[in-house]
Amino acid sequence: MRLMAFVISSVFLFITTILAVWVDFDKDWKKYQKDFNKLEYNKTQEELDAAKKFMDTDPDFTKLTASLRAAEEKVNSPEGKAKQKELEEKIKKLKYEKYKTEREAKFTKSRLDSYEYKIIKANKEGKNPATVIAERDQLAALWENQKKLDAEAKENLAKADAEAQQLTAEYKDLKSKYEDKNIKVGLLEKKLDTVVKRPLEIQQIQVPDFNTVDRCISCHMATNKDGFEDKKYPKVFQTHPNRELFLVKHNVKDFGCIVCHQGQGLATTKPEVAHGWVEFWDKPMFKGKQVEASCVKCHKTTDEIADNAQFFMKGKELVANSNCFACHKLEGQSVAMKNGPPLLQAASKLNPSWMVNWVENPRHYLPKSKMPTFPFGKEEATAITTYVLSSSDPNFGAKKNIVPKPELVKEGEKLFTAKTCNTCHSIKGVGGNVGPDLGRVGSKANPTWMFNWIKNPKTYHPTTVMPNLGLSDNEVLALVSYLQSFKWENMPAFQVDLDNKKQAEKGKELMKTYGCASCHNVPGLEAAQNCPELTGLAEKDTHKFDFGYAHIDPERGIKHTRESYVYNKIRTPWIYNDFLKGRMPRFWFTDDQANAIFTYIIGITGNSESVPYKFIYKPKSVEESNEEVKTK
Repeated sequence: MRLMAFVISSVFLFITTILAVWVDFDKDWKKYQKDFNKLEYNKTQEELDAAKKFMDTDPDFTKLTASLRAAEEKVNSPEGKAKQKELEEKIKKLKYEKYKTEREAKFTKSRLDSYEYKIIKANKEGKNPATVIAERDQLAALWENQKKLDAEAKENLAKADAEAQQLTAEYKDLKSKYEDKNIKVGLLEKKLDTVVKRPLEIQQIQVPDFNTVDRCISCHMATNKDGFEDKKYPKVFQTHPNRELFLVKHNVKDFGCIVCHQGQGLATTKPEVAHGWVEFWDKPMFKGKQVEASCVKCHKTTDEIADNAQFFMKGKELVANSNCFACHKLEGQSVAMKNGPPLLQAASKLNPSWMVNWVENPRHYLPKSKMPTFPFGKEEATAITTYVLSSSDPNFGAKKNIVPKPELVKEGEKLFTAKTCNTCHSIKGVGGNVGPDLGRVGSKANPTWMFNWIKNPKTYHPTTVMPNLGLSDNEVLALVSYLQSFKWENMPAFQVDLDNKKQAEKGKELMKTYGCASCHNVPGLEAAQNCPELTGLAEKDTHKFDFGYAHIDPERGIKHTRESYVYNKIRTPWIYNDFLKGRMPRFWFTDDQANAIFTYIIGITGNSESVPYKFIYKPKSVEESNEEVKTK
């Protein structure tokens, strides 16, 4: 029995050991490295073959190769080698001769210098120095002769060296030219050898300043390599876009990867794990251009990144145009201007049936409307229309009871073009897009309001960009007659009882709840940023988001993550409210626009305090910039 237990446990241990070894061996990052090594090897081999082929077909290189071989054969021929040996022996003897003459001259000079002392000593002792002077002169003559011999020895050695150099000069010159021409081949051969010998190992970047360790380059091996910019390579093996800016100026050794991209820098198991697209990981990797959200961690003003973070700047522009900060608070951002027309005198302007249709869904009337769609049905739209038209002033403008004249339509059409109205306005899609399309305006605005508006727009809307064209009453009437001819065919008609106070009160409460006064001047309502604050949104805990009744559904793009929530609230805000629509309206952003807004919002609401001060970009002063220009 014991033996059986031992056998079973031994087999189990053996199997688990084999499995442990296999699991350790069969790692995704190893597969990626093998695939990349194979890719780089094949790429380098192709480049090497192309370089060799070019060399073979290059007539200049072919001629150079032939000349080099001829010179090499000449140098290595029996006659050439014999001549080299002869010169080597001659140079050896001349070197010895030079050494001997130089040494003798130095010894003689040393002795000659001592005679100066002997002469001075003889004079001091009162002796006749004539004998010593005679010996000195004799020694000086010897030294002069030795100097000549030394000079001759040096000259003979120099001539022999020059002769030896000349013997191989042509060969060395041709060899140098050949190596210069063939340097690319040599480098490619070395590179090929490096790829073959490259071990499979975890590669990582340690960034002490950010307390991060990134192993991203264990798989993304071409990130910081030239030559893999082409989109034909798998994305994981492509060179980082704009490498000079993002990996050189922003030294990858100082910043790493996840500081900008986010994700799990240490993970090396599966791509979705390493990228942080797993449950409970707080900072999943940004997708595509969303990474520009990280720029504002170090660049505190968006003007600094305008050229290199255009997607982020696109999001900023969309947020401004959509007036997001009229409803949402964000630390450091002022309340946005009201970008909708005032409703204080709407009763003098709007057709009640048109307004019900407009409030229910602005895109029924204007497909490219800037006003978003609120979760209103006909009942809510009628209530809001009742409140606005019953509480606003119906007596706008000096002129009253204007009646369009059919006979002036043609003249109005000419004026519309002559006064360049079509530069800002379009008619059924033809024209400018600064102002609204006027292709169905006759069903929206009554003639009297339209006359007074064209005559002087700022009396109705003080901040409007529409100018006073200085038209005469007859010209204005012609334009009104022309524009009133454009109707909304088959516009759904509604009966609106402006005396229904209960309906009006309901409309007022709806406008208050949905913050209509944030964009419009509304009778009896004040603007209020009564929507969720965006400050710190990028750091907000996932469990604090209201996912409503929506369960995780990858097919619909619903995930219980911060990123999914923020993106979906921008793109399709009611996706988390299957049974009860939320207050946020739908702006009908495209995927690209929603992504850009997500990038901007996540960027400016992120925590940048974790970035060490030395990495914060500090713009140069005017004086520093001028000094730099002078230096250049």
